[in-house]
Amino acid sequence: MAKEEKNLQKRILFCLVIVWLIYSPFLAAQTQGLDWTIYSSQQALSIENYMQYKYFPTAGTNLIISSKSNLENRLNFNQEAKNADLNVGFQIARKKFLHTLSSGYLTFYDASDLEPSAYVNKTATLGYQINYTPVESLNIGIFSKGIFRNEQDRYVSGNLLSSEGYWIGSDIHYATYFSNSIASIGTTGERKKMDWESFDFAQVNANYNFYGNYLNVDCLANYSYRSEDIYILTAPRQNENRSNYSLSDNQLRRNLTFAGSVQYYPDDNVQIQLRDDYSQRKTSYSQNEIRNSTDYYNLAQLQFDYQLFPSLVWQNNLRHTYAIKDYYYGLNTRHTENRHFGSRVNWEYSDGDSLIVDYAIDLQIIKFPEDNNQWDNDLLSHNLLWGWKHYWHERILLENWFGYGFSKDVYLDSLLSANNKRINSWTLSPECNILLGDRLAFFQVYKIRADYSDYIYKTGKNNTLYRQLSYQYDLVFDTYPLIARSLDPRWLKLPFRNSPDNAFMIDLGFAYEENQYAQKRKEFYELQTKNRRWTANIDFRYDIRTFYFSFSPQYSWGTWQELTFNLNSAWLFNNNSLLEFKLSPFIDDFEEIESLSLHNFSINKFFRCVKQCSESADWRLSTTLKLRF
Repeated sequence: MAKEEKNLQKRILFCLVIVWLIYSPFLAAQTQGLDWTIYSSQQALSIENYMQYKYFPTAGTNLIISSKSNLENRLNFNQEAKNADLNVGFQIARKKFLHTLSSGYLTFYDASDLEPSAYVNKTATLGYQINYTPVESLNIGIFSKGIFRNEQDRYVSGNLLSSEGYWIGSDIHYATYFSNSIASIGTTGERKKMDWESFDFAQVNANYNFYGNYLNVDCLANYSYRSEDIYILTAPRQNENRSNYSLSDNQLRRNLTFAGSVQYYPDDNVQIQLRDDYSQRKTSYSQNEIRNSTDYYNLAQLQFDYQLFPSLVWQNNLRHTYAIKDYYYGLNTRHTENRHFGSRVNWEYSDGDSLIVDYAIDLQIIKFPEDNNQWDNDLLSHNLLWGWKHYWHERILLENWFGYGFSKDVYLDSLLSANNKRINSWTLSPECNILLGDRLAFFQVYKIRADYSDYIYKTGKNNTLYRQLSYQYDLVFDTYPLIARSLDPRWLKLPFRNSPDNAFMIDLGFAYEENQYAQKRKEFYELQTKNRRWTANIDFRYDIRTFYFSFSPQYSWGTWQELTFNLNSAWLFNNNSLLEFKLSPFIDDFEEIESLSLHNFSINKFFRCVKQCSESADWRLSTTLKLRF
């Protein structure tokens, strides 16, 4: 019976789509849209559909039809979930009133090996809403909705559990406008009551914005309250032929948020910003009190920017955050505090040439006050970054970045004090970009990094060393041309050809990375493990006006192997309609793939290797179709 019903629904949906596609061009609609997306891999299959249609039969009336559906099949544990939602609304605007009649139908299906039978839920709604706008700055809305629901009994096969109820609510929004400021206040109240689902919701928010010549002020405050009854389904008792929902608990959630910022411009070259964000979230249960929790969060920040000269900018940032996670069990209560100070200087000493110095100090403090502070931890970090950018030639850009970091990780209690350590980190990253003509460029990036971890106490733990060496080369040819796509301010001053309607880009890349891990033995470090990785890739993209396609194969070898291939294409047509296709096979297991080399290469071995790769790959396919009429 369920299979026949499912096939009938598919036939009805197919007929409706065909009828809509045939007759939609003849209807005077302002907006018509149809979206369809499919995603497939070895783990999951997902199909999504969305349709929207707006039609104005007469002046002051509006017909809105929307539907969406989703099918998701998780293959790893054989779960299938489907849901569909259809909504129809009709609006009538008369003077200061807006009347809306609405109806909806929602279906939900969920089946898996974890449950003995599938869960089916069908809900229908019918409602009315009125909005009254006595003046331009005031809007009052009231809505009511009837709800009818049938769902599959999980314990009794073939039995349906029926429920009905209502959903009512209202909202008021008022805003006032001055010459350079805006103030608004709004309130919302809702109540939903069904046989085994109910909640009460209330919200109040206020907003104020002021924009002056030297001062900007933004303030936002919000408070919400939600009380929800929690029901659980229990198996039928003896001599009963249906399951029953029983009230299990009541959840109460209260949220309070505030955000305020002030920007002050005492001079054209000075900007001062003061910001504070505060939030409080409380969750409590009437019965299951052990799940009660409260979250507090506060952020205070001061930003000071000063342009000493047209080519010299000094930026400073002072930030403090404090968060409290308060649980019913006090032992789990956690306080987290972060203090940050950062200062940055940007000096453009020549056209395009610049020096950058950035320093930041951070302190993270974690406390467990209800557990004798035995898990308390302090983490202090200093980070210095020095950067140099120089055009050695109008077509050759050199960059060099040097970074030094020092951190101290300390556990205050002796229980974990053996993990206390200091970390010194050094990083050097030079770059070189060479432009050849207006379409060809060679990009180079190098990086050397070393981290030294020294334990404070002599507890038998060896000090450690981590080293990294990496480089990356990219040879890029772009007929767009490359100068225009790079957006480099110096290169854009060079002569280059206009962008053609058809353009293609190819990027040949090669990269290497090596990571080493060592432990200190007396006066030297003994290498423990290391890994190496070589990567070769090709990125190709071809644009033909509103159509493009690209493919990007990439192969990595060394300590581990990976092979990826990304094929993308998109076509924009007919009033922003879009057709998009993505294919991304991925291989990380080469045990069953025959290796190829130049000395034993043959056509048969090549095609056999291609077949083995296709069988071992995780194929990921995504297709999107968006139609706009």
